[in-house]
Amino acid sequence: MYFPSDAFPADLPLDAYDVVIPCYNRAHVVADAVASVLAQTAAPSRVIVVDDGSRDSSADVIRALAAAHPGRIEAAILPRNGGASNARNVGASLCASPWIAFLDSDDVWLPGAADALLRGAMTSGADVIVGHFARLESGAAPSEPECGWDGGCIRTGLRSGGVIGPSWSIVRRETVFDIGGFDPSFHNCNDWDFYTRAAAAAATFARINETVALYRTVAGARLVNDHEKGAENARRVLSHPYFRHRQS
Repeated sequence: MYFPSDAFPADLPLDAYDVVIPCYNRAHVVADAVASVLAQTAAPSRVIVVDDGSRDSSADVIRALAAAHPGRIEAAILPRNGGASNARNVGASLCASPWIAFLDSDDVWLPGAADALLRGAMTSGADVIVGHFARLESGAAPSEPECGWDGGCIRTGLRSGGVIGPSWSIVRRETVFDIGGFDPSFHNCNDWDFYTRAAAAAATFARINETVALYRTVAGARLVNDHEKGAENARRVLSHPYFRHRQS
């Protein structure tokens, strides 16, 4: 597995990015996600952790993290569950840095992830930077790094499926707001819809070769397991006018 170097892109400001971590019933792992961000050599301006009306002790864990890291972590505690899209949008509304990373609460960044993503932003000039990830099943070693997008035509890549994940990408803040953030009407496939709408709005994409995140399988419900709803939402994404064109 390739691990990025610790060299920070010198031409980027120290407040170049914020991280939004949506959390629903992940009290047992959300601190791991936060710790993986705080450990980055290229430190974020802020880490905004949004509790999406969890029924477990996630809100208490998040408040404790914010109290332990004043000025670095902000807790946004929502009174009821509104879904991952709404939680990400709430977090994004609190961001001021030019780049936003959306890290899922059950995933973690690898050492040097922020360096690699910001370096990709600096060198490519693109609006969305996409890295590789490795799957981590409970009790097993990380899988070989993968990225669903081959780095070629982004329209072709997105037409083939949800090939970009929030945990291994970073997005220009103005792009997030230009397209109105994530669509709360999507129960799942919300990230696929988000990147499709970004591409349709002429956002540019660049892929880097570094492995930046571990996609973890942890205890708890996962939207990807709702196959019937997933199929319905996939049809919704693929019906977007963006996919009627042949070329990117």
